[in-house]
Amino acid sequence: MELRPFGSEDALRADVDLRRRGALGQALWGKTQEDLRRQLAGRNPEIPVGFELEDFRGLARTLQIASASMGDPRIAWLSRWIDSLPSIFVGTQQFTSWEARCEIVRRAIEYLEKR
Repeated sequence: MELRPFGSEDALRADVDLRRRGALGQALWGKTQEDLRRQLAGRNPEIPVGFELEDFRGLARTLQIASASMGDPRIAWLSRWIDSLPSIFVGTQQFTSWEARCEIVRRAIEYLEKR
């Protein structure tokens, strides 16, 4: 494996990837707790047009990294903010806002892999 410095092209590519994941998250989760509940209540999440399985996998990786960082005291405010949001109830299941987002991405990947 050849190591090389992280250059401006790498930064631009990372920026594009991050923006695409953000756009996917917004399209997939909507803007409200009700949007999350609706996605969880369906048999499969509604898949936004224009995104591929690899986009969902990239979003899942980003969520995993963010989840692993939740215990970091430098961003404790983020965990407190997420925990302060109302729970989402779907049938007998209860999700935090963060859990709902992670579960929707997991279900979307599972659905896309079966297609």
